[in-house]
Amino acid sequence: MSTVDKEQFVTSLARGLTVLKAFRPEAPEMTLSQVAAASNLSPAVARRFLLTLVQLGYLTQVDKKFVLTPRVMELAATYLDSMNLAEIAQPHLQQIRDSTGDSASLTALDGVDIIHLCHVQTERLLRFAVTPGSRVPAYVSGTGRAILAFAPESRLEEFFAAAELTPRTPRTVTSEHELRACLRTAREDGYALVVDELDIGITVIGYPVMKDGAAVAGISCAIASGYMTTADFVASRLPLLEAAAARLQKELDRFPALMHSLDMSRPSGY
Repeated sequence: MSTVDKEQFVTSLARGLTVLKAFRPEAPEMTLSQVAAASNLSPAVARRFLLTLVQLGYLTQVDKKFVLTPRVMELAATYLDSMNLAEIAQPHLQQIRDSTGDSASLTALDGVDIIHLCHVQTERLLRFAVTPGSRVPAYVSGTGRAILAFAPESRLEEFFAAAELTPRTPRTVTSEHELRACLRTAREDGYALVVDELDIGITVIGYPVMKDGAAVAGISCAIASGYMTTADFVASRLPLLEAAAARLQKELDRFPALMHSLDMSRPSGY
């Protein structure tokens, strides 16, 4: 957690957000005790937050379990709309998808994860479960590595202090030494290639969106591993990603609010 001014920090708001974030794909419905454990709160405190969120319409209670309601989507929609992401990113991702057939994404670094800001799905039979707001550990992400490769050293140190490099597949890089080597390679090459590290069968190439010498976002495309050789994949996709990233860099000048929201010098939120 970055340093905060305790007099300005509203603990109850932070705890309420923690309760909301406790709900995950593997735990869409939870009891009071489960929420309390996931949020690191006492049952009494968790109960107050849960009932408040029910009253506000962000949760509903079914018997002894709580579940998110669609109203939660308003929170994400506000960001997507205010940042003009449909106008800024969608056309560039669509162009990559139309040219290659690959799924394409724009992501940003958030803590130790990357978060998908915008995504265009492939029309092939094998699709990847990605939606705006989806999170992936940065260390197994093509865009995560591309962004980290160009991140300020202070942010990189924060990342390694907080990240848990657990194996997702037998091919996952799980040592800090090896991952730093991968990041050095990505910086030298200008892109990151991740094969079968997040899940067996997924190959991703990530490219940084740069602003003032630092990566503020990443753009990527993904295919099923084995669909083509990695050499052909890189050779055919890299020019498209470079061109799309250059266009997005210019878009950031038109939409400074998005630039400010992606600023790597802001508090990291660990």
